[in-house]
Amino acid sequence: MRTKLKLIYLIAGLLFGFSANAQKTVIKKEALPANAQTFLKTHFGSKKPSYILEDKEILSTEYKVKFGNEIEIEFDKKGNWKEVDGKNTKIPKSIVPQKIASYIKTNFPKEKVTKIEIGSSGYETKLTNGLELKFNLKENFVKIDK
Repeated sequence: MRTKLKLIYLIAGLLFGFSANAQKTVIKKEALPANAQTFLKTHFGSKKPSYILEDKEILSTEYKVKFGNEIEIEFDKKGNWKEVDGKNTKIPKSIVPQKIASYIKTNFPKEKVTKIEIGSSGYETKLTNGLELKFNLKENFVKIDK
């Protein structure tokens, strides 16, 4: 039993050590992966971010781009967007895939998208009325989350 407990402490210590090695660095837009740079140019034009962070950990790197007090974008190590959060203000329409945008326009015509996230199982959007809608990877509506 003591051996198992020691092993658990050792693993926990190693994991803590790995996470303590995480480095967050402020970088310039030009240091972002090409995909992220293209995304920003396409959806935000020449608008300058407040800051860009590179978050390096042992097994992964992520990027966070912040515009003013509102929009925050997270990218993976290849520069693919993972989340665009408007902090309760609308995000650019051009970011929302067309099929999802059409569904929202038809079923919630007065609402705007304030957040969109893509994961392994699909998309999650948040609307100005607080509803969270889930869509699969084929952009088909799945359910209302709230």
